[in-house]
Parts: sequence; C-alpha cells; structure tokens
Amino acid sequence: MQKKMPQSFRWLLLAGSLGFALACQSAPALDKVEVDTRTLFADSCAKCHGADGQAKTFRGRLLSAQNFTDTKWQTATTDEEISKTIKMGIKKMPAFEKKLSAAQIEALAAFVRTFKPAT
Repeated sequence: MQKKMPQSFRWLLLAGSLGFALACQSAPALDKVEVDTRTLFADSCAKCHGADGQAKTFRGRLLSAQNFTDTKWQTATTDEEISKTIKMGIKKMPAFEKKLSAAQIEALAAFVRTFKPAT
C-alpha cells in the first residue's frame, strides 16, 4: 500500500517548483554580451585593415586587404557578407569563427560599417 504525501508537503513542492521556474526565466540572456569592439578590432583586424580602416598598413598592402572606407565596397557589401567573411575568411584573410564568439563577430561587422569614406 502506498503512503500519501501530506497536503502541505505537496503545496510546498509545487510552490518551490514554480519559484525555480520563474527564477530561470528571469536569468539574463547569455547572447547579450558587451563587446569592446574598438579593442577587438585593434587586436584582430588593424594589423591588415589599419586603425582607420583604409588598409594602408604594410600587411594590408602585401595581402590586398579590403579598404573599409571605400564607398563602393560599403554600398555593395551586405552585413551578412561581412559577418560571413569574418567567420569563414576569404582569400588570404583567416577565419575567426573558432577564435571569436558570435557576439564578437557581429560587433565587428557592425563596427566595419562605421568607417567613413576616405576624402
């Protein structure tokens, strides 16, 4: 014969379960990570693309790195293409998918859009 749980114990168990479920729902989202994009760009990209995005560095010229201040390139290139290039690499540019998080890649792609055309 099975013993019945006391009514008060069942209510306590239910209340504890609901409290745990609500606590889990209010936890901060992990994908909203703050990224120091300027430092990330300086560390990962500026060697070739230059701090100003013009790719006038020794390595940039040697590897034919993309000039981010080129108006035609900025207009013709989609955000998705920029993100994909950062992830997968292209020509002599290495892939960063295993080195950077998804949030860092998206932040860098958005940062590339901030470069103004060269005058």
